Amino acid sequence: MMRTTLLSLVTAVAAATGGAACHPKPAPAAPGQTEISVSKVAIEARAGEALSVHFKELIPFLGLRAASPIYPARSFNEYRLADDRRRVLAYLQSKGYFDAEVDEPVLAFSADGKSVAVTWKVHEGVAYKISNVEIVGAPAEHLAALQALVPFHAGDEVDLDTYRPLRRALAERLQDEGYGHARGYSRTFVDKDAKTVAWFYYLDAGPQTHVGKIAVEGARRVSVPSVLARAGIATGDAYSTKRKRAIETALLDTGAFASVVVISDADIQTGPAEHPDTGGQLGPEQIDEHGDLIPRKLDDDLALRIVVVEAPATQLRAEVGIEADPTRLDAYAGTRMTFRNLFGPQHHVVLEGNVGYGWLVRDDQDPAQGVYGSARAQYVRPGWLARTLDLRISGQWRDTLVPDAMLREFTAGPGVRSTVAPGVFADFDVLYRVGIARGMPALDDMARAELALPDSNRSMGPELVASLIADRRNDRVEATSGWFASGRTSFSPGGSLGDDRWLSLAADVRGFVPLSPSWSVGARASGGAVTLANDGLPLGPRLFGGGAFGMRGFGRDRLSPTACADATATMCDEVTLGGRSLVESSVELRFLPFRKFYGATAFVDAGAAGAGLNPAEDSVSAAFGLGLRLRSWYLPIAIDVSYRALDHGDLAGPSGLDRLLALLRIGEAF
Repeated sequence: MMRTTLLSLVTAVAAATGGAACHPKPAPAAPGQTEISVSKVAIEARAGEALSVHFKELIPFLGLRAASPIYPARSFNEYRLADDRRRVLAYLQSKGYFDAEVDEPVLAFSADGKSVAVTWKVHEGVAYKISNVEIVGAPAEHLAALQALVPFHAGDEVDLDTYRPLRRALAERLQDEGYGHARGYSRTFVDKDAKTVAWFYYLDAGPQTHVGKIAVEGARRVSVPSVLARAGIATGDAYSTKRKRAIETALLDTGAFASVVVISDADIQTGPAEHPDTGGQLGPEQIDEHGDLIPRKLDDDLALRIVVVEAPATQLRAEVGIEADPTRLDAYAGTRMTFRNLFGPQHHVVLEGNVGYGWLVRDDQDPAQGVYGSARAQYVRPGWLARTLDLRISGQWRDTLVPDAMLREFTAGPGVRSTVAPGVFADFDVLYRVGIARGMPALDDMARAELALPDSNRSMGPELVASLIADRRNDRVEATSGWFASGRTSFSPGGSLGDDRWLSLAADVRGFVPLSPSWSVGARASGGAVTLANDGLPLGPRLFGGGAFGMRGFGRDRLSPTACADATATMCDEVTLGGRSLVESSVELRFLPFRKFYGATAFVDAGAAGAGLNPAEDSVSAAFGLGLRLRSWYLPIAIDVSYRALDHGDLAGPSGLDRLLALLRIGEAF
């Protein structure tokens, strides 16, 4: 009955309005609105003066502006014109020109009166300087660290938009140090006679805080005690925002939650920063008769709410990828199924697999080319033995296609992962491995010795694998600031336990420095070496470089030592089966404008690979080139064109275009 009544009411309203929803009325015009378009807006110095301030970033935010490819036009309006005069003056004052003046606008109407050009004449005056910077109210033991966060000093120019928001950064630093209530205020004292500004940051740190009550919200399949155990916090513990982030990370790392947020009832500023930043609101009750800040009287116990959103019990993820260069084309598709809490809270199962096809352009008859794939089943138990120690038991089959063979591997065994610090992960696995090199070319004894290959194409035995990863990049696909470092080692004891022995060591270091909002520099150095081999090194631990994700002067896996399959043959039939040492490096100048679907890079790559422990035994190669970035949300595409200027130490001119490579990839660069 209620549904019928509501439907009748909606029908009656729609009929009464005559279908107004289909023909909405235009919004009423703003006061002062006209149909006169703005053809141009310019800001110029008064006659005989010069401008020091650049107004390019201000123009789009004015009430009147001409049409551009990015911003729509705003037609002429006298009220907005008056607002713009104040905006121009405020902009100058934000840069420290406190004596600035803005004249009445010069309006140049077109002959037909349908458009107007607006010109503002300004007098900048003297640029004020910072006379001194002080932080008042900070705990003594943290004062030096807080002062280091302030990037300006006496004698520097004034930038209100940059300096005012630092009050929040100072307060947040104290919150990280255990002062959960910390707040900051920014105040400037302008001396118009001396043309200086004294800058003061007032901090109200409050007491060092502890945990009072704790509530968990949103937990359904995972019990509240399990959440608290993983969070590692209890009533009476010290509280800081650093601890808050650690709790959120620890819970997210279990894989059971889609989102986690820890909320306290601390008396702090939350949410996005105000714009423009006023320096923080101060009430009359916060200032004493001497003009000093009165500290708030606050409780040191905080009530916490751990709000979780559980991830779906079953989740399917699919992906596709492609990588291409003149020597090889690879395309693949993969899926990943996650069954969360399948055997109880925090007992997950992951099934994943992929299939790919590799086409080796240089030798389309190579029996190793064609379809390859992988499959893995994994049991994951977060919080095994210790709060942040996660157990996994895995079984995996994987095919790896290299230029002259295909490696088929089967591995199984337990492993653990631990979050050492935010963004820092340690892994350790104990595996039993079976590796079979398929499609291996027939090699004479000299070639096998030159590449240090074992007699058998099969390798079995235990393998211990350990890795440490620290990721401080601002973005995992297109990093423009921060750094990344990883180290990995694997050991197979051989002897009575297995067919082969080796110790593999590898490292990867990356750094990124922003030059401007759109420009940055990225650098990478990676390398590896395999030692302790007994009677030859099997295909599994051998090292390959090159390709769209490596040294871009070579095709995928082509940066590798080679040998003639038959040393007695008239023509050398080269085989590429990897080496025992490898070094790759890259330096990129990146143009990645914010929220644009395009970008570009200029790069220089260098690398070397060796059959022994010296990667430069066959000299070094280097390449330079340009790249295009197509930056969709879910499918980042990179197209690079490189020229191998140094080929194993050879600077001689190329024969044809064999040193010119075009490389395509989907996914992260470095």
